[in-house]
Amino acid sequence: MGRGRRGGSKRGNFKNHGSRNSSSRGRGNLKNKRKFNKNEDRKKDAESDNKRQKLQPEKESEPLVEESSSSSESEEEVKPYTQLLSMFKSSNRAQQVLTSDEDESEDIDSEDKSEEADSRSKGDKSSEFGDEEMDEEVNEEVDTEDENDEEEERGLHGVQEADDVEEDDEELDNEEHEDETEDEPSGDEEEMGSSTDPYHLHYEREMSESLLEILTSPKPYETQELNWKALGRMVIHLPAKAEKKTEKPKPVLLGESTEKYVIPGTMPILKTGVPLVDYGVKSQLCANLDKRPLSDGSTQTAEELLSPLQHELFNLANEYRDIYYPEMNHLNIDEIRTVYCLHSLNHVMKSRDKVLLHNAKLKKYKENGQSTDDVEFRDQGLVRPRVLIIAPLRNSAVKIVEKLASLLLPAKGQIINKDRFYKEFGEEKDEEDKKENKKSYKPEDYEAVFTGNTDDSFRIGISVAKRTLKLYAGFYKADILIASPLGARTLLADDFDFLCSIEVLVIDQTDILYMQNWDHVLHIFQHLHLQPREQHDTDLSRVRLWALNGYSPHYRQNLIFSSVALPEAAALFSRRGTNFAGKVRVENVVLPSATTVCRVLVQLPQAFHRFPTPTAAQSADDRFHFFTKKILPQYRDQLMSNTLIYIPSYYDYVRLRNHLHKEEYNFGQACEYTPDGKLAQVRNRFFLGKKRLLLYTERLHFYRRLTMKGIHHIVFYQLPTFPNFYPELCNLLQDAFQNPKYRGDGSQTCTVLYSTYDAQRLAAIVGSQRAAEMLTSDRPVHLFVSGGS
Repeated sequence: MGRGRRGGSKRGNFKNHGSRNSSSRGRGNLKNKRKFNKNEDRKKDAESDNKRQKLQPEKESEPLVEESSSSSESEEEVKPYTQLLSMFKSSNRAQQVLTSDEDESEDIDSEDKSEEADSRSKGDKSSEFGDEEMDEEVNEEVDTEDENDEEEERGLHGVQEADDVEEDDEELDNEEHEDETEDEPSGDEEEMGSSTDPYHLHYEREMSESLLEILTSPKPYETQELNWKALGRMVIHLPAKAEKKTEKPKPVLLGESTEKYVIPGTMPILKTGVPLVDYGVKSQLCANLDKRPLSDGSTQTAEELLSPLQHELFNLANEYRDIYYPEMNHLNIDEIRTVYCLHSLNHVMKSRDKVLLHNAKLKKYKENGQSTDDVEFRDQGLVRPRVLIIAPLRNSAVKIVEKLASLLLPAKGQIINKDRFYKEFGEEKDEEDKKENKKSYKPEDYEAVFTGNTDDSFRIGISVAKRTLKLYAGFYKADILIASPLGARTLLADDFDFLCSIEVLVIDQTDILYMQNWDHVLHIFQHLHLQPREQHDTDLSRVRLWALNGYSPHYRQNLIFSSVALPEAAALFSRRGTNFAGKVRVENVVLPSATTVCRVLVQLPQAFHRFPTPTAAQSADDRFHFFTKKILPQYRDQLMSNTLIYIPSYYDYVRLRNHLHKEEYNFGQACEYTPDGKLAQVRNRFFLGKKRLLLYTERLHFYRRLTMKGIHHIVFYQLPTFPNFYPELCNLLQDAFQNPKYRGDGSQTCTVLYSTYDAQRLAAIVGSQRAAEMLTSDRPVHLFVSGGS
């Protein structure tokens, strides 16, 4: 996964792709294909010469989903997977599960060479996820755990698979397999927890027709308010109540009937004094979460192991509710990451244990000679990846992986491919040199975001086992996917099936994703839960019925965290998710003591101009006309030189730049695409007064935090996305940063444009109560004066 991936699907284009011998034991997608019977294959070829030979599990006549019938390129609602049903109906065999390498090696050893030759001749798209993501050199000291992981991967997916192994590795595999089966949950434990465990209540039941109608209606939710101590004011979205009527179990897909339906979300209740293990959290995670020596984490209450913020967030996340929390900052980000990493690992481990338990039962039936025709276990999705974490930068991925490892791994646990991960995701040497030679001061929030590797194109698959965290797992063999929007989008043009069974979606640092390219995030959401184009060795007899029916979007949990309240993120939260468990959106008022306008130190009159606009779509045009007709003509005067115009949107920047060119203004321009040499030149000319106006974009300030000197007047074309930018820029008007001819004259001014659709940005700067007054007042201009004695 090289940093330079931008286009092309050929493996050779990727910087960090490891060249591997196809016959090696660690090859990508080829090693886990099931071996087919060559004699049967010759018979099939004799019957139909025009059929293309495919590596499929035993039955060659089983059709794959045709690409032409996929609805993947549209944004329409997910339809039932009719073609997957036809695939299931045409298959009359029960696939074997949980087979060890030792049991299979004798039968398949003679067929490996022929399969490798056939596999190399096929341009399988999935190799981009499996083969290219695999490790270039697997270290010998972690071979034992690696083989154990591969065996679990085969069992977890419910398909009999084989691999080339040496005799020594087979013996190690058997020992590790015996250790693994000792810790598998028993059927009694599963039945006891099924009535209260949030995982079972959310995923092990079908959806009633009345609830489905509610969730697909134009207004699926009713809102209520709730206040908790740490989170504050919360807006709770619960599925609208349907008309009360007795609903009898009705025949559903494949002639099955269900006795229990999922329960729509209710008002959340904060649990207190309850051990964390009683929340349904695995005891292993509880023990690793408690870092205190000589303490038993499995008996500690949630309040003792978690901070108040973590306790309340986890209480909501553990019930699989959607959460939108816009108050993340560099001080509490580690607490929030602990919560969603704990929840994600708990979800993956429960899914894994359930599959292994069912695999063991099927194996026991087979050993005892019992028939499995009447036995059915629905415990999987269409593909294996269950958790998707979207993060903006590689340094964020490093912190997430470290958090996952600290929660999952015991003292003897291992991280496979750890050295390669830190080599590709760790801090580069030139960054270390920059730290030593750094002279300019940067704010704390900037240092927290941009310390380490700041590359924004990456993706990595993680496979979870009891004592092992395997990095660089193939996307169709991974449990958790961590990717940036750009890194994920470069793959979606070729293959998006790995997104069809995501059950927990986490968006970390949404505000930084917004500063990168928000369209990439929307593109990922458009490809969630689409009909898969290929089977990917899925045993359809193990796939949950609601997944086959196309109801996966109603079961997916969305966790969105941001440092600022973004209308785009709020729209994504409300429109792109219909979770039947409900949604929770945190909306706290901004108190006067928390406003950023109070942090303006320089004595500065600040005029807030409200312009009228009927709709949000029309606001951009109305803002431009108001600025060019009412505000800009004032700055033609010689006294209004050295004016910086701050523009959050790049589209507004281009529009205003073209207008200034047309009107022949003397101005300079500084945006995120301006070369360093030209940027230094325009900054110097602006300081000396040779450029009377300077257009300055928000993205440039976000990524560089430049100290712009010589500003005598500042105009906010629109309020900043980040409220702390407002005092940062206003404080640049103090005498220390002024041109000598303006020092001490006290004639600096600040002008701000806003509309009713800038309410959230305005409230963050002046406070919620004052913002409400400014938006409803009859006066279009409001004046603030800061600083002074």
